[in-house]
Formats: sequence, C-alpha cells, structure tokens
Amino acid sequence: NVQLTKSEQQEAKRALQEEKKNAARIKAEEKAALKEKKQHEAAEKAELKRIRNLQKAQKNYDKALTSKQKGEIKLAKQVLKYEKAKLKEKTTDADLAKMDLAIRKTEILVQKAEANVDRFQRDIDRYSLKKDSKEPDEDNEN
Repeated sequence: NVQLTKSEQQEAKRALQEEKKNAARIKAEEKAALKEKKQHEAAEKAELKRIRNLQKAQKNYDKALTSKQKGEIKLAKQVLKYEKAKLKEKTTDADLAKMDLAIRKTEILVQKAEANVDRFQRDIDRYSLKKDSKEPDEDNEN
C-alpha cells in the first residue's frame, strides 16, 4: 500500500473540510431560500385574505346601509300614518297601540342596522389600515 506523506494527508484533510464547508453553505443557502419563499407565499396569502375581507366588509356595509335607509323610510311612513290616525276620530286606542308597537319594532331594526353599518365601517377601516401601514415598508425595501 502506498502511504501518503504528512503534507498530502493534511492537504486531503483540508480538501475534505472545504468540501464539508461548501456542502453546509449550500444547504444553508437552500434552507434560507426556502424560508424566504415560504414567507413570501404567506405574505401573499395574507394579502389576498385581507383583500377578500375588505371586499366582504364593503359588501356587508352597503347592505347594512341600504337596510338602515329602508328602515328609516319605513319608520317615517309609520310615524306619519300614526299621526294621521291620531287626528281621526274613528281610530281606536287598540289600533293606535298596534301602530305604536310597529313603530317601536321598526326603531329597533333601524338601531340594529346602524350598529351593523358602524361594525362594517370598522372592518373596512381595519382592513384598509393594514394595507396603508404596509405600503411604506414596501417602499423602504426597494
């Protein structure tokens, strides 16, 4: 068997160590690239979710606002009808009480609609705010 000289052994050892370092560096680079890719995908997924939530909040806001407006119109009509009925002599107290109850129910519906409008407005602000706060960071990265 051929024996390697001491310097040849050291050279072989250094080459092996260098190979190990290169392999470790490549593995670390691949791991970092994979991590960055996953972070980018997660950020894209979060942005898509934010956009969907914003669109849903805007749609719900529009529905709630329409419901509130319809309720206010209905309430105004009921109050007008009630006032006209009070002026007529023929209207019974039971009829007036029934109308009054309907007015109270409509007032509650309008209040619920107002609460929904406020809630969906807060959702819109929240989802819009996230986008606005991210924009400056994106400018700084480039």
